[in-house]
Formats: sequence, structure tokens, C-alpha cells
Amino acid sequence: QTNFHVLAEEQAPMRPASAAAELLGSFVFAFTVGCNVLSGNVLETPMGWEIASIACALLAMMAAFGPLSGGHFNPAVSVAMLCAGKMQLMDAFVYILLQLAGTTMAMLFARQLLEEHERSVIHVAGRDVVVETIYALMLNFVILCVSGKRNNPENEPNQFYGIAASSTLAAGLSCTRGRKTGVFNPAITIGLGLTQIGFQVHSLVSFVIVQLVAAVAAAALFRLLRPEEKLSTDQMASYVPSLAVRLFSEFLGTTLLMLTLGLSSWENIWAAPCALMGLVYALGDLSGGHFNPAVTAAVVLSRTRLLISADLLGYWACQVVGCFVAAVTCMILIPGFHWDLGPKAPFQAGAAYIMELTFSIILCLAVLAVSCIKGINSIYSRNFYFGLAIGVALLAGCLCCAKISGACFNPAISLAVAV
Repeated sequence: QTNFHVLAEEQAPMRPASAAAELLGSFVFAFTVGCNVLSGNVLETPMGWEIASIACALLAMMAAFGPLSGGHFNPAVSVAMLCAGKMQLMDAFVYILLQLAGTTMAMLFARQLLEEHERSVIHVAGRDVVVETIYALMLNFVILCVSGKRNNPENEPNQFYGIAASSTLAAGLSCTRGRKTGVFNPAITIGLGLTQIGFQVHSLVSFVIVQLVAAVAAAALFRLLRPEEKLSTDQMASYVPSLAVRLFSEFLGTTLLMLTLGLSSWENIWAAPCALMGLVYALGDLSGGHFNPAVTAAVVLSRTRLLISADLLGYWACQVVGCFVAAVTCMILIPGFHWDLGPKAPFQAGAAYIMELTFSIILCLAVLAVSCIKGINSIYSRNFYFGLAIGVALLAGCLCCAKISGACFNPAISLAVAV
């Protein structure tokens, strides 16, 4: 078993193993990023495989070193943990120094290995700063949620910490792939700038600032949605999220999911499933992680969750409003933005509708089978693959239907696009 409350709420001094793990993990993760940038993989690999490379490196390091250090490898994550009351000030300071040291060494090493490659300057616009803020906040928020007391109890630690973080990172990178600006990590940003691999000085400063601001905002959002962090173990056992918390969780998750769908292109078809995976792991223990009126209806009709008709209407309203907010945001950020949903030539409209229906059923069935019931015999009170299964169910539909129907499977998204 692994528990990622390594430094949370503990007054014991930092262990040398924790420091070494954070330094080495930061080095490996940054080295992967540097090699992908300098080797020209960015924008040259089909379907964004450089994104898979970076996300897999993060997943591997979190799985390897999470039990030792918590697996931050990112100053913004350490700042978020500090602001959320899950880390001591001195520990956060040491972590940030180690992350900066490991990242800088990795970038210098990558530059030395691949020095013959022509370096390009990353040009940053206002849109890039806004998107960087959104996904830095999302990444930090997901990491805080999956390491929280309720989602990661000491007597039953979860096994999806790395999956949730790496899938969220992949979603953010997919939304910024065309501009090559997605970083979400101050250490990586500084490393790219100091080694003259990408960022100019003024862009570097602005990105570091918004990444740290996003970390503080993520901590504030975490405290707002998870008041149970202050409860004792006995009180935690009887805690039930309020209706307001559940509704806001649905609004937030649906907004971020549709933003990801809009800001990514269909060449980055993995983006929305990866975002769904991370958000389900982050918010599933609060609202159920539906983010889709069809899923909410299926859950109510199945009677596997205590959702009454009033809850159903509230969920639907928050999901629809979230999609409208995301749609407007996409149109503001991208002038001339057009949603590419609906039947596509040369396929018949009937085929598109049948495929949308089929994979909507598959998605709802996956949610009911892995999230609403335990589904396996084990010593744990739940399975740990529920978010992965739901994300993969959406991915199957996206890969199959993107060029036929647009791959929506969500009435709230369809309504927002139509309006």
C-alpha cells in the first residue's frame, strides 16, 4: 500500500530519502521534457506522442517516488500543498530548491546531448497565459483532491494518484500543443529559459507568476470543496458532501471537460478522455463525477446512488451552465472558433446518430459498472480503476466516432454547441 500523506500534517523532519526522491524525480521528468523539445518531437509526432512520453514519465516517477516524497516534482504543486495546509513551510522551501536544481541539471544535460539541434523561441500571447493558468490550476487541484483525506484515507490509500495527475497533464498539454506553450511547472519554465531552449525572459516571468497564482487558487478551491479535511477520522466516516458542494463539483468538472474538448483539436483526440479521467478521480467522491446529463440520468434510473429528482435537475442545470461557460470561453480565447460536431461527409446522418447513441450507452454503462458499485471482491471499499475505465470508455468512442459524428456523447455539450 502507498499513502501520499508523506509530509502532510506531520511535524517530523524531512527524511533524506524524501529529498533524494524529489531531486531524482524532478531530474527524470525534466530530462524527458527537454529531450522531447530539443529532438523536435513536439508537433512532429503523430497524435501527440511527445505528450504521452512526458505524461508517462510523470506517472512513472509518481509511482516510484510518491511513497517517499509525495511525488511533487513541481514547485507549483508544493506551493498548493503548502497553501492547502498539507505541507510545512520549510519542507516546501526545500522541495522547491530540489525541484529547481534537478530540473536545471536535466535541461543542461539534455542541451549538451542534443546541442546540434536548432533551438526555437516560444512566442507567448495573452491567450497562452490564460490557458496556462487554467490548466495549471486544474493540475494542482486534481493532485490536491486525489491526495486528500477522503480520497486517500490512511487506512485505505488509493492507487490512482499518478494516473490522475499524468492524465490531467496530458489533457493540458494537448490543449496547448499547437502553440508549444503548455508547461504548468515553474521549474520546467525556468529550466527552459535558463538553458535557452525555449522561453524568453519576459515570457518566463509571466508564466512562473501565473503558475504560482494558479497553485494558490487551486488550494483555495480545494479548501472550499473539501471542508472534511478539518474533520477527525471518526467524523470523516459519517461525512456526506452537501448538495452545494456536489453541484459546484459538477459545474466545475463539466466546464473543464468542455474547455478541453474545445481548446484541443481532433488530432489531439486523447485530450477530453484524459481530462475526464483526472476529473473523475478528483471529484468522483464528491458528486459522483458525472459531468454529463446522460450519465446522471442513468445513475438515477439505476437507483445505485441516492440521487432524488431534485438532485437530478440540479445536476443537469449545473452541467448545462458549465458547458455554456466553457463554450463562451473558447470563443473568446480563439477568434473565429467553430465547434466541429455533427454528422460528417461522406457518412450518412443516420450512421452518426446511431454511433452517438451506441457509445453514449457504453459510457453510461461503464460509469454504472465501475463507479456506482464496487464490482470486485477485495479488502478495499472500492475499486481503484473506476476513473481509468470511464476515461477509456470515452476514448473508445472518440477514436471510433470523431470523423463520423464528432464524438460528443454529452447532451449538455450538444446543447451548448447548438445554441
